[in-house]
Amino acid sequence: MRLIFYLALAYLLTGCFLNPIDFNQGQPYVSIPSITPAPQTPDPLVTPLPDNLVDALDVMRGICFEAAFDAAGQVFIMRTAEEHINFYGLADNSGLCRRAVVRYPFDFSDGDVLAGLWNTGIGCVARHDVTRYQRDDTNRAIRIEAQFITEGDCNYELVRGFWVGIPNATDYTIDIIVN
Repeated sequence: MRLIFYLALAYLLTGCFLNPIDFNQGQPYVSIPSITPAPQTPDPLVTPLPDNLVDALDVMRGICFEAAFDAAGQVFIMRTAEEHINFYGLADNSGLCRRAVVRYPFDFSDGDVLAGLWNTGIGCVARHDVTRYQRDDTNRAIRIEAQFITEGDCNYELVRGFWVGIPNATDYTIDIIVN
């Protein structure tokens, strides 16, 4: 049995010492990959937001997949730092995350509002495209309509957040509708 082991080991190790030859040139074969810069294409997961909205998805990156999945479809509107802290507390207390939720700050000081939701789907990638944005300063109302899009034939269970900062909107009624 030991003899077979040592013969197999010797066979495998000989490949480490062979110097492959390109028989067409008679020179040692050296593969040098050509380096070409990757084309600069826009990230398919990021779509431009209207000028009156700020991408705030990074603020929610500390929420685990399980908690985001559980909260999918619910719209959250946070107008104060205290509401934001309580939101993180809900995620921690849900027991869905293996570790404490990492908290990322959002600046509410100028009357900015943090609003968003998570959607779930099956595919390779997912994104939200804002299809309509209305801000009615007279009636103090904001309406955001978005499309949730999954792409690819992968059988991955996806959770994608749509979180925006809305400047100077503390006393506005805010609706987010995702189709």
